[in-house]
Amino acid sequence: MRKIYHFRGRALLGDEMGLGKTIQALEWVRRIPKRRPVVIVTPASLKWTWQVEAAQHFGLRVEVLEGRATRRSYLPGDIVVLNYEILPSWLPLLRAARPQCIIIDEVHFIKNRQAQRTRACRKLAARAASVLGLSGTPITNRPIEFWSILNVLRPELFPSYSQFGIRYCKPRKRRWGWEYKGATRMGELRRILTKECMIRRRKEEVLPELGKKLRLIVPFRLKSYTEYNLARDEFLTWLRSVDPTRIRKAKRAQALVQLGYLLRLVARLKLARTEQWIADFFEANPGEKLVAFTSNTFVIDLLHARFPQSVIVDGRVTGRKRVESVRKFQSHRGVNLFLGNWKAAGVGITLTKSQHVVALDYPWTPGDLLQGEDRIHRIGQERQATIHYLMTLGTVEEKLVRALRAKAGVLDSVLNGKRSGSDLDIFSTLLRTI
Repeated sequence: MRKIYHFRGRALLGDEMGLGKTIQALEWVRRIPKRRPVVIVTPASLKWTWQVEAAQHFGLRVEVLEGRATRRSYLPGDIVVLNYEILPSWLPLLRAARPQCIIIDEVHFIKNRQAQRTRACRKLAARAASVLGLSGTPITNRPIEFWSILNVLRPELFPSYSQFGIRYCKPRKRRWGWEYKGATRMGELRRILTKECMIRRRKEEVLPELGKKLRLIVPFRLKSYTEYNLARDEFLTWLRSVDPTRIRKAKRAQALVQLGYLLRLVARLKLARTEQWIADFFEANPGEKLVAFTSNTFVIDLLHARFPQSVIVDGRVTGRKRVESVRKFQSHRGVNLFLGNWKAAGVGITLTKSQHVVALDYPWTPGDLLQGEDRIHRIGQERQATIHYLMTLGTVEEKLVRALRAKAGVLDSVLNGKRSGSDLDIFSTLLRTI
């Protein structure tokens, strides 16, 4: 709390996942009772978590806003929580109420400065006395994403997007203008953030008893590469046979469309291997639980049918149903497999009854990867966390894993002060190597 006071109530709570950022923010709310109303903006799946945590730990009453704003002229309470999607609709009423404390949960959701949710958060926070941004991965891909977050929290320090990009993002002049995909002066940026607004603690600093992460690459080859090679070398011919309605769009952006199809194709072609690996895991580890992440709904559905003792959290499972899936995994001995989408299940939940995460395929950003890993590596975990990466050799998936590792180095240098790796751009690298 002292650092939040030191930063005059405008701070980025950037503690690693699992160190209690929600509890810290609610403690701040409890300590400043004169700064009301309080507005908490969060992903839709986490609204009820905020309500429960506030009541359970602090006796605070939090009202959950849902749907589009009505014609009411007042807020239903002095502490309200709503999700990003409905914020623009509620913004006029919220601004009229003159909120004094704004909490933006999973603040990396506003990394796109042109997105409607980002503009709404900027307007909401502009006149507030206190603004807290919460995220264990405030940069999910590249440093330029940091600007919109910092501009909302401390606009006087970071007023200009272009100045930030020129100073820290190794700009390149393109035909259409400047491109800010690189990274430079990361040490300087971190020093400024640490001095002015960022509170960043690592698990090894505050939870020495927490077991370390062990990351294991599980490489394997497909039984047959015939279809994959056809999709890679003769993409339009292959696409015409599987999805002819997409031919016209594919011709306009062939490389990018091909990349998406190749990654989904690999996920499908390795499904038999994936099922076998999970079955072998349970046979070798009786009584253990397993958390599995994927980007593909068809993978979740097929594995859920194959392993009926599983629960699901993806974009189709929201609100109380999401809470119930997590509760079953954490408390029911017979539920031993959690099937989650990287985005939908990567934030706001605790899965510490398992010490194993398996990446069935991969998200586009290292931030999403780390968020998924840390569902099990957080307060309450008493054992070493083991992360298994199923990687298909000789495919674009192998290249994606390498690109993610390089990107993670850049993020680490900004947030943790470690020497960065290459400022590799995942999309351009993969598109060049298909």
